[in-house]
Amino acid sequence: MLTGQILLQLIVILIVVQLFGFLCRRIGQQWVIGEILAGLALGPSLLGALLPGVKGFLFPASTLPTLQTLGDIGVILYMFSLGVRLDTHLMLRQSRTAIATSLSGIFLPLILGATLAFFLFSSLGGPEATPVSFMLMVGTAMSITAFPVLARLLAERKMLGTQIGILALTCAAVDDVIAWCLLALVIAIAHAQALPSVVLTVGLTLLFCMCLLIVVRPLLALASRYITSKQILTAFSIVLLLLSAYCTNAIGIHPVFGAFLMGLILPRNALFVELADKIDQVNVVVFLPLYFVSSGLRTQIGLIGTPWLWLICLLVLGIACAGKIFGGTFAARFIGESWHDALSLGILMNTRGLVELIVLNVGLELGVLSPTIFAMLVIMALVTTMIAVPLLSLLDYKQKRSKWTDSAIPKSGTEQEPIS
Repeated sequence: MLTGQILLQLIVILIVVQLFGFLCRRIGQQWVIGEILAGLALGPSLLGALLPGVKGFLFPASTLPTLQTLGDIGVILYMFSLGVRLDTHLMLRQSRTAIATSLSGIFLPLILGATLAFFLFSSLGGPEATPVSFMLMVGTAMSITAFPVLARLLAERKMLGTQIGILALTCAAVDDVIAWCLLALVIAIAHAQALPSVVLTVGLTLLFCMCLLIVVRPLLALASRYITSKQILTAFSIVLLLLSAYCTNAIGIHPVFGAFLMGLILPRNALFVELADKIDQVNVVVFLPLYFVSSGLRTQIGLIGTPWLWLICLLVLGIACAGKIFGGTFAARFIGESWHDALSLGILMNTRGLVELIVLNVGLELGVLSPTIFAMLVIMALVTTMIAVPLLSLLDYKQKRSKWTDSAIPKSGTEQEPIS
């Protein structure tokens, strides 16, 4: 019975996601926008409001945990493949512009978001939230740049060969790494009951990272040299991926953190890149959309039911945009970029997507975010991702080729179709 219900849900989800993705492409938006909108359309915000009986038939409460688990597996696999594609050497080779812009683009929205959260805590904090965990969670949500979404946007606008495009990708990669560290800290604080527990969780996380770098990474390098069977090496890599996700989950950190770290340390050879490609071929079509739908099923835009709450929602959106755009723009301008390129970089850094939804869902699951602030932040993630293309069009960005060659362009998922 459960299997049949899940199969029916998969059919509906895949059709709706493809429909919304196609429509978004037709109006010049990215595929990920269609996936987010599909999740909202199938949830209580639209289908549940218009046809509650149909929603109850398609998505009964008893099946939601299974659907969420499948979506979690999809996002674990996705974050692994994203880690594989991050060009860490390119990040290390970037100039001080990338470092300054990344730090400014993270800490300004982090501070602004945390300050706003301080005043919203009493009315919008989750049932398990403390002032510190709520402020950090909202601040982290404000400071994220979605690396894969940005990569796809740059590819579609033919900006990957420009200096500002490469700089934006590098800044987004650094932003994502720092964002995962901040999320790990939030989870540690939320799970811990006292300061010693926080220290223990953070300490175990650091020990785990050191173990990956000192033990697992050399082990993978040796395995890639001496294991000739592709099947055995692939199975070995997937076992390590799942084990890494399990370990971070056992420590008290979300399993996607372990999957992302395993992708980062994986040797950059053809076999492992091919492994990530094969995972994505099925994952981005079948399992990953389940995560968006699971998010949509928990997003109740109707909770923002008063003018005062909509004003707060607009304030959240305004602060999120101001923090990322101004943080990135002024840092790049201070370093020496033109106002035009600096503002383009700030707009690019304001894009959000899947990574943002992961953080928000973690906050909701932990009880740090209430359903109302969760809905506001989902709207913020959707709008900030949608406005990037029209804002760049208003700037009339000219595609100036930089001194960088195409060989220096990271292949971070830009050739995947679709990518979230």
